[in-house]
Amino acid sequence: MKFDTKILPVSINDLKDKYFDGLTLTQEEELALRNFDQYRINRLNDTKSDAEFKLCYLKIQAMANLSSYRYFLNMDSLQSC
Repeated sequence: MKFDTKILPVSINDLKDKYFDGLTLTQEEELALRNFDQYRINRLNDTKSDAEFKLCYLKIQAMANLSSYRYFLNMDSLQSC
C-alpha cells in the first residue's frame, strides 16, 4: 500500500528529524518543539497512576507522529490528553 505523503502534515517528529539531520529550523518550528516538550513533561508529571501515565504517553506519541506541529504553537490552546 502506498501513502501520499504530500497530504500528511509536518509533525513534531518530522521537526526532530530535521533538527537531528543538522537542518535549520525556523523560529516557528523551534517554538513548536519547545512547547511540545513542555506540554509532554507537564502532562506526564500530572498523571496520578501508572495506567494514566501509559495512556497519556501513548496519546502524546500519536500526537507527535500524526498532528501538525502548528498545533503546538500556542500553549494556551492545547488540551489535555
